[in-house]
Amino acid sequence: MSLLLAIDVGTLSARAGLFDTSGRLVAARSHPFELLRPAENHAVYRMDDIWAAVCHATRAAIAEAPGAAAAVAGVAIDATSSTYFRADGARPLEGDADVVCWMDHRGEREAEEIGVSGDRYLDYVGGTVSPEMYLPKILWVKRHTPQAWARVTAVSDLSDEVAHRVTSVDRLSVCGLACKFPYLPGDPEPWRRELLATLDLPDLPRLGKLAEPPGRVGELHGTVSSAAAKLLGIAPGAPVAIGLIDAEAGALGVVGRGFRDKMNRTLALIGGTSSSYMCWAKDERQISGIWGPFKHAVFPDYWMHEAGMSISGAALDAVLNHHPASPGGASPELHAQTARDILGLLDLEGPAFGARRHIVPDWLGNRAPYGDGTVRALISGIGLETSRRSFLEHYYATARALALQSRHIREHLNTHGYAIDRICLSGGHTKNPLMVRLYRDALAADLVISHSPEPVLLGTAMVASVAAGLHPDLFAALDAMAPEQTIHKADPGWVTANEFAYATYLKLFAVRNEMEAESRRLAGRSSAPAGVI
Repeated sequence: MSLLLAIDVGTLSARAGLFDTSGRLVAARSHPFELLRPAENHAVYRMDDIWAAVCHATRAAIAEAPGAAAAVAGVAIDATSSTYFRADGARPLEGDADVVCWMDHRGEREAEEIGVSGDRYLDYVGGTVSPEMYLPKILWVKRHTPQAWARVTAVSDLSDEVAHRVTSVDRLSVCGLACKFPYLPGDPEPWRRELLATLDLPDLPRLGKLAEPPGRVGELHGTVSSAAAKLLGIAPGAPVAIGLIDAEAGALGVVGRGFRDKMNRTLALIGGTSSSYMCWAKDERQISGIWGPFKHAVFPDYWMHEAGMSISGAALDAVLNHHPASPGGASPELHAQTARDILGLLDLEGPAFGARRHIVPDWLGNRAPYGDGTVRALISGIGLETSRRSFLEHYYATARALALQSRHIREHLNTHGYAIDRICLSGGHTKNPLMVRLYRDALAADLVISHSPEPVLLGTAMVASVAAGLHPDLFAALDAMAPEQTIHKADPGWVTANEFAYATYLKLFAVRNEMEAESRRLAGRSSAPAGVI
């Protein structure tokens, strides 16, 4: 039996999954690693900690499946959009770290500076630059820690560094370059050298392998080295694919069979700590407030758009962690209990429950459709109540806001050439029955849920299957390995209430943006982004 090994590096843990060639999950295990918070808006890791977690999770998954060590026919890696800094001597980041987490917002000022540069790069990131992209973080490190920057020898996407450690081959994926660097794969000269020169970063493309042509997702990165094989608990020599970002892997795991024919109608929603929204087009479409279009980012010759919400599942965690009437800190069990309690009240009281509470859920900036990483959430209908009911209403209002902003993103995409009427959900939000019901009823589109317990790992396994030669390309891998799907239609009894809630959200969204624009003016900062008002 041939098996495919998928390795996923998340925000707080590494996971390893084994799949057979039909896409069936055989075994999966995870192992945590530490996220360091050395300063406000800073979030970093130590690469050695991540690698140790990868090895531990993989050995555990291999041990769960007899004979798996010798049966691995292909390997692929996905990871969060985190930035690895290789350096001579000590690790170059504070806290003895060398990886900047995706959620690190130290570069907000640098992102604003890049956003007013007028460079052509802005046309491919929705008109503004998010502090979660790599360039603002790199620029911050150079400016604020010049001695450490002088020792940096390479900068890469986290998934590429994990693949490097698995294979001993240092190579980069076009996915990370196109989505997170000032790199336009559709241009004859992909690097935006004029922008880099303006920012005093002309040497960036010469670090590590950044100057070399990247590999495309699913191509051969290398093979499992003898040294890595011992640490991972597998046989050496298996092909390792050029990898990808975790959200893109999650999208592959849920869009379903026949995706090429349904592409313009389909949006993948990966709901977890943060949420990502992926869609693809054959033609180039530039959309304000939406990252992309990124050429070749996953499917060769197709253009990808990525919208996002920087804090979604984490916002629900915060309600459990901080509300005075919370039953305890965030955990899967308390999320499930809270969701059940709210669903019971919704069934009993209908739309009257929590009707006065409304939220614009931009807890850590707005990725889409406004495209401003500095704005913050707006909440209405909050008083001094500390009762159990106030806790449940606040949790519900937070969850509903996530669904409503998801609808806002879908409608914004549909005004720019898409005709999205099916949204494929994956991630931790599928395990929250309240979120599933809200997505079903508030999106104004069919909610599609795939029958896979690990869609991110499954998408990565599809990538591994291409490198292993089991399928000629990712579209073929999708058709062979995608799971069955269930389509959920909206409850007509909730249409009126959800239309009211959405109209209220849009009004508050506009008011919040006006307030932010005025605060920028008073602070003497740049004008608001050219996103959606």
